Amino acid sequence: MSNESKGRRVVDRRNREAEVLQAAVEVFYAKGYSAASVQDVADRVGVLKGSLYHYISSKEDLLFRIFAESHEQAVQIMEGITARDLPPRKRLEAFLTEIIHWYLNNVERVSLYFNEWRYLTGDNAATVRKHRRVFSDYLRDTLTDGAAELRPGTDVRLATFYMLGAVNNIPVWYRKTGPYSAARVASEFVSMSTFLAFTEN
Repeated sequence: MSNESKGRRVVDRRNREAEVLQAAVEVFYAKGYSAASVQDVADRVGVLKGSLYHYISSKEDLLFRIFAESHEQAVQIMEGITARDLPPRKRLEAFLTEIIHWYLNNVERVSLYFNEWRYLTGDNAATVRKHRRVFSDYLRDTLTDGAAELRPGTDVRLATFYMLGAVNNIPVWYRKTGPYSAARVASEFVSMSTFLAFTEN
């Protein structure tokens, strides 16, 4: 087999894996993880159920890989913002803006992440709990770095919980066909969050 053919086979496999994960996102979101089956995912991809096991080891493995991929994308957002070396308030604004846009562009993934993670077991569950702390720690550390600019009496821990609750709840009520654009939601939530935590400029 030529090197060109080998390379083509690798690319095809990677593309198929992405297709499997996306199909799983759609199926799990539509039916709920507990009610969905590997067969449902195979049907969505258009392959035999046995063929799906070339890409996954179990239904739980499929759910975990969706979460792991979502976490990697969120970490890329954090790392990109950190690399810009912004002051704390601007870092918070950039982070909330970008993560809200990511949420609204990936509502199905985000909904799965917050509603179905309890079905993970063992190391998978432990890893996702660790991943969730990375998210909250980034937000808390950003507020802590800006302590000198925070409103007097602001409790960083409570402010972190407040912002997490507000942002994580967006996929519950947001509808693409609703009255608010993603840009409007991001802008308003960022304004309210920074007003809550920081003194006026």
